[in-house]
Amino acid sequence: MKNYILTLLTILITAVSFGRVPKKVEISGVIENSAGKTLYLNAFINNAPIIIDSVKIKKNGKFKLEVNVVKPDFYSIGFSKQDYALLVLDSLNTSKVINFNANGLKIMETYSISGSKHSEIVKALVVQLSNHSKWNTEYAKGLKNSKFTPLQKAETKRKLDSLDQNFIIERDQFINKNYKSIAVLTAMGYLNPQTDLALYKKIEKGLAESVPNTSYHLAVKKQVEQIETQNENRKKEAAEKERLEQLSAIGSIAPELNFQDPNGEVISIESLRGNYVLIDFWASWCRPCRAENPNVVKLYNEYKDKGFTVFSVSLDRDKNRWVGAIKQDNLYWPNHVSDLKQWKSEAVKTYGFTGIPFTVLLNPEGKIIAKNLRGAALENKIKELLED
Repeated sequence: MKNYILTLLTILITAVSFGRVPKKVEISGVIENSAGKTLYLNAFINNAPIIIDSVKIKKNGKFKLEVNVVKPDFYSIGFSKQDYALLVLDSLNTSKVINFNANGLKIMETYSISGSKHSEIVKALVVQLSNHSKWNTEYAKGLKNSKFTPLQKAETKRKLDSLDQNFIIERDQFINKNYKSIAVLTAMGYLNPQTDLALYKKIEKGLAESVPNTSYHLAVKKQVEQIETQNENRKKEAAEKERLEQLSAIGSIAPELNFQDPNGEVISIESLRGNYVLIDFWASWCRPCRAENPNVVKLYNEYKDKGFTVFSVSLDRDKNRWVGAIKQDNLYWPNHVSDLKQWKSEAVKTYGFTGIPFTVLLNPEGKIIAKNLRGAALENKIKELLED
């Protein structure tokens, strides 16, 4: 009795807030191949299904369930959490009697419904999804079929691409037609936040008209705001990346770094003109840098007499560790500099990199001709430049 009173109070409060009169709705029909099984009608609280009515299916498959509805809300009807039909019921767009029929072996795939406008909208999407899933699976098998010729696989791929394109068209048509119904939320999982923001906004606008300030409307509104924030952040990141790229753009003269070597002498990049110069940004604490050092040593030894040298810029903070790593890794070239400021180094600001190892390759005139080459890619580039 206590639970009944609380439920009734909830319905009355909801009714007042929506200006609607509660309606007692009967859901009845025939479910084949399910005699004696218990059918459940669930509401959702915090996305969890809560049983609000249940009934044993009669021998002839008939059943009857009842629910009091006010505002548009989602319900499920089925025998399990894995196989059910999703309903949307409210006091304005739902008849007092809803006709529901299905095959109990596969409710989700076989059900039909009438008497609930929004539930019929959901069913229309279910049909589209089922058809897409069926053919998607069929075409995917074809692509994996070892007996298919290349021509057959190409045709299957074309059909699969066409299927996906048609689904997007149907999805968009569904949303544009039903954006004021909470039933449209069932299609939102098939939207791409990066490309479909306009559709998200349309749904939010529609729900703001039909169910303003409900959990459904507010959830979509929050999602739109998050997507807009993410898009704005991506734009800022792209702009920053472009700015950093331009600091050491290919074709430009390499910016100077007035850093000291371990003996306190300043070595300028300009002083190395006439050589192909690899500016190598590294640090003693950087494992990938230390792993790459043998490759740089090999190239230096092979091409130092053919107009190639290395200008190593360390992001170390500890001078002893820096000098120790130079000796341990046999970095024979004389051009080692650092301002010993780690990631606060002026080198980071000047060349605009965000990770090490990072390399910049200069031609004899001091112009940047390549960036971020390592391993085989660096070796091939040096061979191309210095071997006849």
